[in-house]
Amino acid sequence: MDLAIEIKDLNHSFGKKIICNNMNINFEYGKIYGLLGRNGTGKSTLINLIGNQLVCKDGEIKIFGKTVKEDISVLEYICIVREKEFFLKDYKVKSIFNMHSKFYKNYDYNLQKKLSRLFEINEELSYKSLSRGQKTLLSNIIGICSNCSITIFDEPTVGLDAVNRNYFYDALIESYSENPRTIIIATHLIEEVENLLEDVVIIKDGNVKITDSLEDIRKKAYYISGNKENLNSIFELENQTPIKRFGDNYTYWYYGDLNQNIKDKMDKLNISYENISLNELFLSMNRKDVALYE
Repeated sequence: MDLAIEIKDLNHSFGKKIICNNMNINFEYGKIYGLLGRNGTGKSTLINLIGNQLVCKDGEIKIFGKTVKEDISVLEYICIVREKEFFLKDYKVKSIFNMHSKFYKNYDYNLQKKLSRLFEINEELSYKSLSRGQKTLLSNIIGICSNCSITIFDEPTVGLDAVNRNYFYDALIESYSENPRTIIIATHLIEEVENLLEDVVIIKDGNVKITDSLEDIRKKAYYISGNKENLNSIFELENQTPIKRFGDNYTYWYYGDLNQNIKDKMDKLNISYENISLNELFLSMNRKDVALYE
């Protein structure tokens, strides 16, 4: 499958703070990705680098095989939808739609009208008169209707109630089904996007911790429980804080393949294991290293 975005050895800092630390990520064309991480972990910075809103000085970002330096027109393949408000606050909604639609050659005007009705967005209103949720929906409508080959949503459900969140994801999937493309959803709200995703990239402290298919993640993410010494005889857990402890029994999160040989050893040492969801893995990975049970 063709690569929509190829990121190699990417580094970026603000002063002494490292935001992207030697990142290597491939985003294939025609898949829905989750770009997952807590707030402040580097998701938005990475998106800005992909869209050339921050200059990539250390490393390489290719869009369909070309860097922006080689061919700036590759940016026409990208639509980035973000939480940030538009500056044109006195403009009517319909004017904002018309202005932004001109950036995207495959923009779907009919779908825009349909989604405006679905989300009850009055196109005659001024932008400044919209609620926070309506402003988010306006941006999301532009993103869905852009039909861009690469469409990136940065925290797309900020300010939305549960009903509109569901409508947004339904509309996104329906549009994707009719016009396959690469969709990246950057969020820290894992539960509400988990069933939409095909592939997942998890970022923590500027580092790519996991990049894998959701199917494989569900197979390789575990809670493992047992005597601490027995656990450490099989797994490298010395620097990991347990999820919980009951007497001498410790529970840790673990990500990796458990082949039959390892499972046989675990059975002999009375070590139990169970697969966990993407959300449980994400929460476990991002627990603070506070030894509550030591």
